[in-house]
Amino acid sequence: MSNTLDISKLSAEDKAALMAELENNAKAEKQKKKEDRKAFKELTADFVNDNIDKLINHNDITGILIEQLFKEYKAVETIKNDLYGRSHQDNHTSTLPDGSASITIGHNVSIKFDGTESAGVEKIKNFIISLSDEDSSSKVKQLAKMVDTFLKLNPKTGMLNPSKIIELSKLRDDFLNEEFDDGLDIIFNAQIRTQNSMYVSGWKYVQLDEDKPMQKLTFRFSV
Repeated sequence: MSNTLDISKLSAEDKAALMAELENNAKAEKQKKKEDRKAFKELTADFVNDNIDKLINHNDITGILIEQLFKEYKAVETIKNDLYGRSHQDNHTSTLPDGSASITIGHNVSIKFDGTESAGVEKIKNFIISLSDEDSSSKVKQLAKMVDTFLKLNPKTGMLNPSKIIELSKLRDDFLNEEFDDGLDIIFNAQIRTQNSMYVSGWKYVQLDEDKPMQKLTFRFSV
């Protein structure tokens, strides 16, 4: 038995009634969606209102804790400098001898370039081109593509990616080339490092369940 409705067999009145019913259903569905979206916005507003003050207060407490940790580490840093020599570091890590826990304090750093890095980029690209002239093998061509990736500008900032430059610098020992080294030196010297917010990160192995092995819990707070 077929449940398909044959509209052609309906009277004009039945067709009008069917159209009216469909229109009402569409309006009801549209109204329900509108009400559901309104309810969702109210739910998200309740979520924010119920938690925002706790998070703000937590941020204040975290800020005080981080500042206290930085102050406490000053004595450790002084001894570290005496023993190992003073060096510019954005962070310092302290780890227990058995490796069960570790704390790192430091500054989040943003890196920009002063404009002279372009000369370094050209030197490195010229060096790669010279390799291509000497050897047209697929390995050299792949290397050229890799370098283009490392030296690709960020479309938003228009600047090089510092982490990619660090990766590229690992090729120094492979090339042992003065032009390549000079290009990298120019790029590194063109960096402008700016220390921003302070952070504390670390981890500790804890026994959450006596029937399970130790678990490594990590944390990171920034202010």
